[in-house]
Amino acid sequence: MKIAMLSSGNSVHVKKLANGLVNMGHDITLYTLPDYNKVLKEYDKRVRIVLLPVSGKKGYYLNVPFLKHHLKKEKYDLINAHFVSGCGTMARLTGIHPLALAAFGADVYDYPYKSKTHMKRIIRNLDEADIITSTSHVMADEIRKYYNRDKEIIVTPFGVDVEKFKPIDVEKDNKDVIRFGYIKKIEKKYGVDILVDAFYEMCMEHSDIKAELLIYGNGSMLEEIKEKVRNYSMEDKIKIMGYIENDLTPVEYNKMDVVCFPSILDSESFGVAAVEAMACGVPVIASDASGFTEVIDDNVTGKIIPKNDKDALKKMMYEFYLKPEEDRRKMGEEGVKRVKKYYDFEDNIKTYYEAIKKVIE
Repeated sequence: MKIAMLSSGNSVHVKKLANGLVNMGHDITLYTLPDYNKVLKEYDKRVRIVLLPVSGKKGYYLNVPFLKHHLKKEKYDLINAHFVSGCGTMARLTGIHPLALAAFGADVYDYPYKSKTHMKRIIRNLDEADIITSTSHVMADEIRKYYNRDKEIIVTPFGVDVEKFKPIDVEKDNKDVIRFGYIKKIEKKYGVDILVDAFYEMCMEHSDIKAELLIYGNGSMLEEIKEKVRNYSMEDKIKIMGYIENDLTPVEYNKMDVVCFPSILDSESFGVAAVEAMACGVPVIASDASGFTEVIDDNVTGKIIPKNDKDALKKMMYEFYLKPEEDRRKMGEEGVKRVKKYYDFEDNIKTYYEAIKKVIE
């Protein structure tokens, strides 16, 4: 099948989908804003990349004539737009079909509620789609709260490469130290400041504790988090490790004993970071943001705590600190089983293709 993908080129998930579809033998062209030129080297060389001429939010409108010309000229079997807001608007304005529209998270959780205009735009974009996909059941339910048309929303989980994300033997510097970890963007919505505060208070309340917190990622709160750690004089226990390539994260997950994701917004619509950690055999403490409640089996592969609750997070981290290593290991093993059953990317990419091809059948 000849498919045109419209998306932000810097999305790890879009990269995996494009590369996965190419490996299945499909002809894939990615149309993306020029803002993401630096990350495009990570795509399979068989994925054709077309940089749209205008960058920024205005590009979703000003690129329409260029995009429409290309789509008509290439005569694709299918247009696959990712993110209902920006690229969904651009796809709608071209008026070209068939159109499969993929919802990702903030585009349907946060964007519609900014104003009546934003809500109307999302509704119109969803109306234009011939088929809608969602990465989780909870996000499909969220869309149905304001989009009550008789149109199927097909759930297509992200999934992870279980040959890459898996338990591996790694050398740990100090086996007596329990390592809590976080690998995600350093943004307010992901609750990393709450995590630092909870870890600090846990250490203050239990002065003999032997624990570390490893934080990987980049983002708008990075300097604020570094300053918070300095103010707490916790540089020896809270390590800000910086940005890490996704391909390198399996080794780092395997060095951790527990992973924490205290996201504060429900636009955490799937929880792929939790799936990656579970695939590596690491138990997860996560907030009850909707995506985590779907992928984590509470009390089996990890623990779910209330959003925005520092004390609950602190208490749960200490409970995991006190758990025998065998108990944490069993939780990790259950996580591996769950990922292989529901979130193996090789299965999920087939599910995705079967969903989007319905528009041409």
